[in-house]
Amino acid sequence: MPRAEAGTPKQIANAMKSKGLQRLRWYCQVCEKQCRDDNGFKCHLATESHLRQMLVVGESAGKHISDFSGQFQAEFVSLLSR
Repeated sequence: MPRAEAGTPKQIANAMKSKGLQRLRWYCQVCEKQCRDDNGFKCHLATESHLRQMLVVGESAGKHISDFSGQFQAEFVSLLSR
């Protein structure tokens, strides 16, 4: 399969993907894993490790939610105070 020509939108997109983290549109907060697209996210949701993590979170959902909320609040306030 030929590579995309330099400077084309396809080549630029491929270069951005290979750099690492992109926009956090497809992110699993429980597993702290980012996926590139909808299909990758759906596949992640079906994995054994994700389902295991969800069982752990489900046992003490209130604690996890308050931890995430507290972390968000602390980081948000620190951003506002800059």
